Parts: sequence; structure tokens; C-alpha cells
Amino acid sequence: MRTSIFIMACLLALCSSCSKDNKNTEEQINGNLKESTETENGITYRLFRNKDATVFKGILVIGSGNNENNPLAGSLDGAAETDLCRKAADGGYIAAIVQYRKTPGNANAESWNTSARMIGEDYDRCIVAISGKYGVDKTKSVVGGFSFASYMLFSDISANATLSYCKGVLAACGGSGAWNAQNFKIPVYAINCSGNNEGEYYGKGLYDQIPANSPVKAKSEGVTDNTCNTHCGGSWTDKMYAKMLSWLS
Repeated sequence: MRTSIFIMACLLALCSSCSKDNKNTEEQINGNLKESTETENGITYRLFRNKDATVFKGILVIGSGNNENNPLAGSLDGAAETDLCRKAADGGYIAAIVQYRKTPGNANAESWNTSARMIGEDYDRCIVAISGKYGVDKTKSVVGGFSFASYMLFSDISANATLSYCKGVLAACGGSGAWNAQNFKIPVYAINCSGNNEGEYYGKGLYDQIPANSPVKAKSEGVTDNTCNTHCGGSWTDKMYAKMLSWLS
């Protein structure tokens, strides 16, 4: 009898552990789209897809801005991120906003690099989860972010190879240094408002730092938007979506 009780307790504990890693909210219908929050492969993300689709053209994963000095876990509710994901899902892609982990921030070079590596790993976990669950080749993926997430992606794709299978990085209102630009391992689309310094280089200036002989130069682009001059002040959904299409077509 005691043995049976012990076995039952172990089974219940195992089921409880599984449910924590595969926790999905009820799907919500928004026009032609299904939206839900899922936890798979140890990562939580807000998913967007066409409600009638069973086959998808590719994967888009977007990350939110944050307080770079004391970042929290990535937000799932940003308006710009939501708009871009809905547009991608409406176009036949499967899209997600990733809830990346709380990172050490940017107190020094070591913590900055650790933050970038952690966020790159979380994007990868999200892509692998979606790829496995919805049957989309992970190499048909694009990553992107706004503000803090853009900075982190720029650093990660220059120092690490975690996301090297992706087709490109959509980076809004972020910046980076010349060394990073010279070592980007995948194409970038850097878009920023004019008159608002986002670091050493940003927008068109960051693109110009990519060497002419870099294998990612031809598919990269930098835009400095003269219609805005505040941090993340532009309306860039259509531009970012168009670049995503060019990479995934």
C-alpha cells in the first residue's frame, strides 16, 4: 500500500512539473488571427497565427524594450511588438513576442555581454519551441526587437553564433559599436529616429560600419528616419515587415 502511494505521489509530481513547462492560455480570436500565451521549451511567448492556417511561411520572434540599468523579464504586451506580429501573422507567418529572462543589465562590459548572450539564448529557445510545435523549419526565421532588445541582439550576433541560422535581425531604436558591426554574423535592419543618439552608431551610420566585404552587407540596411527625433518615436511596422519579407522570400 505504501509503495502504491509513493508511486502515485511521484506521478503527480511529474505531471505537475510537465504542466509548468507546457502552460498555455486559452486561445483568443482577433479577426483572422489566433493569439495565445504559451510556455514551451522553458520559455514563455505570446503567439500570433492565422486561425485557419496549418502551414506557415516562416517564424518571426520579437523582443521588447526595457530599463537597461535594471532590466526585468521581457514584456509581452508592447504595442509596436504586437502590431508587427499581427501583420506577420496576417501575412501567413507565425509570430511571437518572447519573454526573455531578467538579465544583469549594463553595469559593466561583463554584465552587458552576459545579458546579450542570455537574450540570444532565449530567442533561440523560443524559435526551437515554435519550430517543433508548429512544424516550421527554424532556419526560416527572423528575430527582432525594440530598444533594449535591439542593443542585445546587435551584441549577441557579433560575439556569439547562437542565432546564426536566422535570416536577419530587425532592430528598431537601438545602436552598437563599430566592432560589433564589423562582426555581425547575420544581416541587420537598423531603423532609428534622427537627432536621437542611440550609441556610437545607429540607423544608417551603423549600416555604414559594416565592411563592404562582409557577407551580410548586401542584405543589411540602415535607416535614419527624419520624420521623428525621439527614442522609438517612429511608426515602422510596414518597413520592418517589408524587410522581413525580403529575407524570408
